[in-house]
Amino acid sequence: MYFLAGAFGMVREDVRRRLPNFGKLPNDYMAINLAVPVADAEKPQVNALFHKVLCEAWNLADQLAGHPPVLLTELESLRKKNKNCVDDSLGAACFIYPEVSANVQGFVRSRVSSPGIYLFSDTGAGTVDQSVFIFMHRNEDQSEHLTYLHGSVFPLGSSQIEQKAASISGSADWTSLEKWREKKEQGDSDRELMLAREWVAQSLRTGTQATLAFTKQKLYVKDQMNDIKVIFGGGGHCEHPYKTAVMNPFTGQLFRAAITPDVVGLPVPRDLELNGSETRWMRRLSVAYGLSFEKSELAGFTYPKDVDNPTPDQIWPRRKEIPDAASKDVC
Repeated sequence: MYFLAGAFGMVREDVRRRLPNFGKLPNDYMAINLAVPVADAEKPQVNALFHKVLCEAWNLADQLAGHPPVLLTELESLRKKNKNCVDDSLGAACFIYPEVSANVQGFVRSRVSSPGIYLFSDTGAGTVDQSVFIFMHRNEDQSEHLTYLHGSVFPLGSSQIEQKAASISGSADWTSLEKWREKKEQGDSDRELMLAREWVAQSLRTGTQATLAFTKQKLYVKDQMNDIKVIFGGGGHCEHPYKTAVMNPFTGQLFRAAITPDVVGLPVPRDLELNGSETRWMRRLSVAYGLSFEKSELAGFTYPKDVDNPTPDQIWPRRKEIPDAASKDVC
């Protein structure tokens, strides 16, 4: 909470510097969106906890801007006083949003997007966040909507490669970790790094296969999986181990025949003025871009828990019983 409040406070100070008259009009309004992995956000207790922490941090942002030194006893006292100030308007200003939805906001709003089923694999520093969703336009206003079929979080992010390599080398102190991180980012092929990449790849292959298997259970028409497209995101994404591992299960037993899904790139948002070097950073900033919209403008979503598995009768409807021809006695 302290970390979030300090960062939010700095953002508020910057807004007031740029817009000195902000807050003088009755309709001036500042809100905050927080991205949470689908696998966590769909759990009501976890979602409620994130929302509670977000509201508390947003309410204390001005007092903790810039992370001033504060004793734990003072912070606890501040939090207790803050509880009495939380109201409905504060809760409405704080919004929990699926991280994948934030990541693909630029995609679903672009002209290159098309309705269909997608696997999104987001490689961060610590984890890989995977979700399968069906993207479609709903309602008369043709608003975008993502229906999630499954979400997973795997502790297989990019930093796991240098940690595993350091562990294999027999030295896992911070200097060793930094050495292996530099080697990883330079694309070196030391034995320890190759083994670490293969360890991540093997674990991610298994995880991706599970993601696809859970997804298939939610589909009425199982062959719809053959039309799936793949989107990669996150600052830690690279060809090996991440792309190779995610694409491998499409040749496995989940499919009648091996398929090669189209890989869809995330477009650079058209409403940002970026030069060539800045566009390279968008993969790391796509979540921030997606969260920058006011919540009513964000694409709608349905969590996996709200999508029921079809029953056998729904997948294979029973044949209608055709009565025998009526006898003359019945007529």
